[in-house]
This record gives sequence, C-alpha cells and structure tokens, in this order.
Amino acid sequence: MSWIYALAAVLLCLAPLLLSLPEPPPLDRVLELLLQSGDVPNLVSTVILKTRLYDTVAEVVVFTLASIGVRWIFSGEPSQRRIRGLQDAPSVVLCQLGSTVCALVAVELALRGHLSPGGGFAAGVAGGTAIGLLLISGSVRLADRLYQRYRADLWEKAAVVAFLVVALLSLEGFTPWGPGTFGAIDSGGWIPLLNVLVAVKVTLGSWAMVQLLVRYRGLL
Repeated sequence: MSWIYALAAVLLCLAPLLLSLPEPPPLDRVLELLLQSGDVPNLVSTVILKTRLYDTVAEVVVFTLASIGVRWIFSGEPSQRRIRGLQDAPSVVLCQLGSTVCALVAVELALRGHLSPGGGFAAGVAGGTAIGLLLISGSVRLADRLYQRYRADLWEKAAVVAFLVVALLSLEGFTPWGPGTFGAIDSGGWIPLLNVLVAVKVTLGSWAMVQLLVRYRGLL
C-alpha cells in the first residue's frame, strides 16, 4: 500500500505542472500601477515596503532572530583577552577612510533609497560594513564602549518595534501626511520612514553580531 501513497503524492506534486499559466498583464500596465501605488520613483521600494510589506516584515523578524541566536550561542563562552587587528598604518588609514565612505553611503541610501537605487536593507549593509572596517582597523575597544554606553541593543529593539508598528499602520491603510511632491524625500507615505527604520535595525544588528564575534573569537 505504501507505493500507492507514494504514487499519489508524486501525482499531486506533478499535477500543477499540467496547468497552463494565465496570460500575464502588459508590463507597462503593471509598472503604472506600482508607480501609482507607491508614488516614488524607485519601484523596488514600492514592492518591498508597500505591495509585499508582509514579506518584508517577516525578513526583519528573521534577521532579528538571527541576531538573538548569535547572542545566545556566545552567551556561555569566555571573552578573549587579546584581540587581533591590523597593525600597519596604511591599512588602518584605508579602513578608516572606507568606513567613512560607507557611513555616508548608508545615510544616503536610507534617506533617499525610495528615490534612487538603494533602500533600508542596502543602507544597513553599508552601515554594518562601516562598523566592520572600524573594528578591523583596531577600534574594537572604542566600538565596544560606544555600544555599551549608548545602549545600541535597546535602539535595535526599538527600531524593530517601531518598524512593526509603522508596517501595521501602512497595512491598515493609514496615511501619515499628504502624498507630497513626487521625487521629494517626504513623498511615498510610510516608505521613507520604513527605509530608515530598516537601515537602523540592520546596522545595529550587524554591529551587535560582529562585536560578539570579535569579543569571543578575538578576530573577525
């Protein structure tokens, strides 16, 4: 009897392949609808933070769980007393210069990601890269003091909660203000604020995970 069940399962999986897909709508019409929905030039931001916001909420939650998992893995391990980093001056200067550029790019992508290529996730990656370059260049102790002093972990959690609240308001159809001028920073409804919150969350989450790797492994 088991082979009958196996055959039925295979047929059930293969049955959708026999169906023909519906005729897709004209591409220009889809682009026009996306443009009207988000009211921003970057249609990728419209898809991520408007039409498929449920998926983005899940992605933010998954990233948060990953950050919590890294903390849990290292919670019972002793920290390293000696942390290795770059020693030669040219490499240190290059890392610091690259960190400054990445930080500026992160701010640009977070604030204007809905107007040009970029967005919250890209800004968070750039921000995490800036912090990683600082850690490589020998600023581990300073970064750790700043992380503890300004309670970056609490800001990370606050960014997650704020993102979920704003996403709920967006999904419920609440609008924060008028549509704004097309192409301006304050256009697109909740999209600019969601971009900034994602950027803060990803940057601080990356900082936390890299900081733990350095503290408990002694190097990046």
